[in-house]
Amino acid sequence: MKKRNRYLLGGGLVLLVALLLVAFVPISYYSFAPGNAIAVEDQIHLDNQAIGRQGHIFMTDVNLMQLTLGLDIIDSFNKNIDIYPASAIFGSSNPGQIVTQQVGQMIDAKTAAVIAAYSYAGRKYTILPGVEVISTLPQTSPSVLPGDLIVAVNGESATTLAVVAKDIEKAGSLLTLTVYRSSSMVGSPVKKTITLHKFLDQGRQVIGVTLAPSETVELQKPFAIETGQIGGPSAGLAFTLGILQQLGAIQVASGKKVAVTGTISPDGTVGDVGGVKQKAVAVYSAGVRLFIVPDVEVAAANSAGIKGLKVVGVKTLVQAIDALMKYKVLLRTHG
Repeated sequence: MKKRNRYLLGGGLVLLVALLLVAFVPISYYSFAPGNAIAVEDQIHLDNQAIGRQGHIFMTDVNLMQLTLGLDIIDSFNKNIDIYPASAIFGSSNPGQIVTQQVGQMIDAKTAAVIAAYSYAGRKYTILPGVEVISTLPQTSPSVLPGDLIVAVNGESATTLAVVAKDIEKAGSLLTLTVYRSSSMVGSPVKKTITLHKFLDQGRQVIGVTLAPSETVELQKPFAIETGQIGGPSAGLAFTLGILQQLGAIQVASGKKVAVTGTISPDGTVGDVGGVKQKAVAVYSAGVRLFIVPDVEVAAANSAGIKGLKVVGVKTLVQAIDALMKYKVLLRTHG
């Protein structure tokens, strides 16, 4: 009888170990969980000493995590976490490619925020047009990065998509690109010449990049916007308001807090973002009670079911500023 019990115990331990191992096996699903609310004045460095006496504008993010079987079960019980298949998030791209693309998107967000803010405040800036590298393939030369703005091919000026594409196609297997690459200081892009080789893809010689018309900005007084590990374009509107605050174009009342999410276009148009439900949870946990979101995502923010959080939808930078005036977050504006 004792021998049989030992066999049962041994079998039970083996089963337990097997279950534990299975619980840690990654699966093709990802979770969206509430992230953090971050004061933008701590990220934007324009040396405005008056900022310390003002209230706070917060940007916010979400935590994206690949699930295991065990985490999938645990997270399914948390109403603040949404679970999606990998294909719904990454499409046909792999997660590594998405990360590099988000770096480029963050560069674009900073550029657009500067243009929108400086335009609203009537400040001077210089636009440098070109063709942006949106994404790359694993075979693409590491010398070219998402976010690079192409302005010449093999030494010849090329700042439109049609010209860049034509010049790359007619170039030999080895070519050079002149690009503007973002630096640690917004408004001070670095001009670089990079050399790369073409490779064979589906019977064609290519460099393995996705391109789109774009621009960067040059400022008389460049400044830093720190983003750490945060990628993507969703902080664009928050950056714009933060820059306006640093420029003195808007003044946030002392003790006031507002959280903001949404992309920004150079013309001030606000675009939709993801994870707004989780962001609502994050901002409320940070003690914020007013949340400015893209107009189309008010319902998503309210789906978090937070009764004490006022959600306001906007379509433009001007509407966002008007809303902040209405709710007495701003004391004044100079736009």
